[in-house]
Amino acid sequence: MKHLLILPLLIGSLIAQTPRELDRTVRRLTPDLVEATVAIMLNGGSGSGVIVTPDGLVITAAHVTSEPGKQMKVLLADGRELPATSLGVDHETDGALLKINAPGPFPFRPYVKTKNYKIGDWAIATGHPGGPVVGRPSPVRLGRITEAGTKSGFSDSITSTAMVISGDSGGPLFNLKGEVIGINSNISGSWRVNKHVPLPAIIARWDALMNSESFGRPTQAQQQFENMFDEPYAELRDRFEEALKKHGKDDPAAATLLTRPRLLDPHHMQTFLDRWEPDPEADKAPRYGFTLEARVPRIKSIVPGSPAEKAGLSNGDVLTSVNGEAIASTVSLALSLRKGGELTLTTGNGKSALLKPEEVIARRHFPQPVAGVIDMMVTDFGEGDSSSDRIPAKEFQTSLNDLREKFAKSVVPLKNKEGRTLVSATVIHKGGQLLTKASEIEDIEGLTLTFEEKDYPVEIMAVDKDFDLALIRVNSTGLVPVDWDPNEPKVGQLILTPTSRGFLTGVITQPARVAPKKGFELNHTSEEPSAYLGVTFSPESTTPVIEIVEIGSPADKVGLLEGDEILEFEGSPVKSIEALAVGISKRSPGEKIVLVVKRGKNEVTLRPILDLRPPSAAGSFDRSASQRDGALSSLSARGGDLSKRRNGFPHCLYHDQPLSPRLTGTPLINLKGEVVGINIARALRHRSLAIPTANIDTVVAELRDIAKNR
Repeated sequence: MKHLLILPLLIGSLIAQTPRELDRTVRRLTPDLVEATVAIMLNGGSGSGVIVTPDGLVITAAHVTSEPGKQMKVLLADGRELPATSLGVDHETDGALLKINAPGPFPFRPYVKTKNYKIGDWAIATGHPGGPVVGRPSPVRLGRITEAGTKSGFSDSITSTAMVISGDSGGPLFNLKGEVIGINSNISGSWRVNKHVPLPAIIARWDALMNSESFGRPTQAQQQFENMFDEPYAELRDRFEEALKKHGKDDPAAATLLTRPRLLDPHHMQTFLDRWEPDPEADKAPRYGFTLEARVPRIKSIVPGSPAEKAGLSNGDVLTSVNGEAIASTVSLALSLRKGGELTLTTGNGKSALLKPEEVIARRHFPQPVAGVIDMMVTDFGEGDSSSDRIPAKEFQTSLNDLREKFAKSVVPLKNKEGRTLVSATVIHKGGQLLTKASEIEDIEGLTLTFEEKDYPVEIMAVDKDFDLALIRVNSTGLVPVDWDPNEPKVGQLILTPTSRGFLTGVITQPARVAPKKGFELNHTSEEPSAYLGVTFSPESTTPVIEIVEIGSPADKVGLLEGDEILEFEGSPVKSIEALAVGISKRSPGEKIVLVVKRGKNEVTLRPILDLRPPSAAGSFDRSASQRDGALSSLSARGGDLSKRRNGFPHCLYHDQPLSPRLTGTPLINLKGEVVGINIARALRHRSLAIPTANIDTVVAELRDIAKNR
């Protein structure tokens, strides 16, 4: 029962403040924090929560459970999938409770009842970003508290720089004693602003929540995502289908849809509704009646009967000025059009056109749903907090000054011929060889490396497409190769990235693994049993005759053989393969089952221990996973730039530094100043990726061979 032991409290001022103390503390806490974090699965979606008592009481967010008395499933860190019931919900604070309906004891964490945190404190967030991924434990993320409220997750939240995203809703925020101090609630567009329900706000209504009482109503943001899984736009679709029946005779497009029905996206449904049954109170926008190409202000299409057509504009016209001012770009022209009013446009062939816009219903905003994930509410689209100057980070950075000097001659920027920094590079050999991110520099003319205020031309020696690494060379003296650590860093380990201003700080969030392409990282779902025996039955038999035993599976370990016929499961006769599958699906990983099998003329009793279903995330494409990945990328990009290529790597370190794409190619280092990997991508709001040292060694050797044989 080691997981039920609460770690001793750290003594007073010894709570980790120096880099080494912080590193030791987070690494020590991480396994217990992850074990107490759960995924909550209901209505086809998932959120997160934290177990806070050994009998299975879970604290989560109100926008995860929505209302008392709901039945759901909870996925534990050990792979068990157990039934649970929601208790009270408080939509005014976004706090909620639920109870696991199974015998404990469960791994849990203590929680604070009064405020014991302050601005500048380190904090650790866990949860299941993007939903519970097959083969991935709950990732940990490190940050500082920038606002230390107590009232709610909306009006007076704990705000931290520990980055969370959709799927993390309801997950815990811990202090460095391992106590739950907050619950992940909502975010702003800025990566720095992550808001958590303070535990004191939940404690204030604890008894009522335990008694399954409900407070307040879901906010507009909560209601917006209440039905975002099986049919995210159900209400809109119902209105559209009713209108379609009415207008089928008088609108050729409607008649076509009735004859040959097809699924329309929300924008097209709304366009039809605006035409058939316009809302008199809908927002209006000016329309001139033409569309532009993406890169140049050239007219792509003209709407028949629009102001543009009436003014004599044509497809292919290049617009050169608006109201007498030269058009700087397509974007600047679009901004002018958005303001409305009469415009005088001139074209490259000397044509002049006066346009008076029509007032039409403005295009609606339909947020893309995060498939299978309870969305993280975005309640503030501002630039984020302005309190970073109140965080005592200067002393922390000062303690790393020796390391900073060490990397001044080992990390350099790469620029294009206009002098814009594209990416960074790490020196790996005293002969002027460096590594960088390949996809950012390929086909770039005039690429230069800046070192000690001088620019040097860059030679691309060879490129590895799989890991997106390029081996480059410059003719410059004074560059210093980095030192390498061949060991893979541990989860929770503090890692740094050198920049011109200091160090980015973060932690390894999860075990190293593949970074699948879009749509290939699959979520755990309650529809797929988590318990795993490891056999395939013969399709030619109506009874459960084993055709394949997977190597290393529970079936293999207990001695099941090809050709065995399973006669009994847990003392009852097995009537069909389907009945046996249902029986196993109701069990959890770690449970022992009793099988009686027929082997030749003999009957053998075996007792396999079921295991967790092995990862298969990178093996197949899933449409809902692709939709989720796209939505998470869109949400992440609101806070800053993401890398153009940010997935599809064979093996990666996952960390939580807010890495600019221009800092890819930099070394990821430990506190000794040794390189554990090369940063390769800013992937999502909460996720940066690095190629581990062990892979770097192999790739560099191959790249040198390629360059040598050219």
